[in-house]
Amino acid sequence: MVIDGAKTGHHDIADRIRPFIQGTNVDHIYYCHGFASHFDANKDKVRALSAAAIVDGNTVDYTRPPHKVFDSFQKAMSARRNYLVVGTSMGGFFAAWLGTELGLPYVAINPAVTPSHSLQKYIGEGGTHYGTRFTLREETVEAYNALPFRMDGQGLVALDMGDNVIDPQGTLQIVGDILPIVTFPGGSHRFDHMHKLAAVIRSMFFRPPSEMHGSSA
Repeated sequence: MVIDGAKTGHHDIADRIRPFIQGTNVDHIYYCHGFASHFDANKDKVRALSAAAIVDGNTVDYTRPPHKVFDSFQKAMSARRNYLVVGTSMGGFFAAWLGTELGLPYVAINPAVTPSHSLQKYIGEGGTHYGTRFTLREETVEAYNALPFRMDGQGLVALDMGDNVIDPQGTLQIVGDILPIVTFPGGSHRFDHMHKLAAVIRSMFFRPPSEMHGSSA
């Protein structure tokens, strides 16, 4: 199911997706940042999500082997087990993996559905967006060949169709009808529709029962 986020209100989007993600009991959000980035509570996406619920997160090193990255996220999440896991780009890949493995709902934003391909250009020496140098090894990238994007859990995908880093059409082909997808025209890989998506998330996961079953006024 693909929903046009520009033409559909956030309550309607939530109502259409809700049957695909049932039985969830979450009260916090865990945010997974992207490659060469870090967790910062003051970033625009995190601040937008904070309008829905308290947002936690940690900074991971994506130059480490993928299972080590997974363990780093899981360890940071271990004090609380009622998260909605949200992530962007590489964080979207791990949000799907973490959510599926831990039995938590997830939202993958402009996800890196094939990291073994999208990380190729970063192999070697490089620098993060906040000035730290890194070395990404070819064997680390190749390890993702054995790790497909997880679509066997309870999650949804959000795409900016103007993303010129990870082809959204390729993501649509891979995800198909397996997960619900919300698309937005234009935008970028950074994802420019976070406030609309945060409203969907709030309506779907954090709406008080009185709102969900009250009047439509």
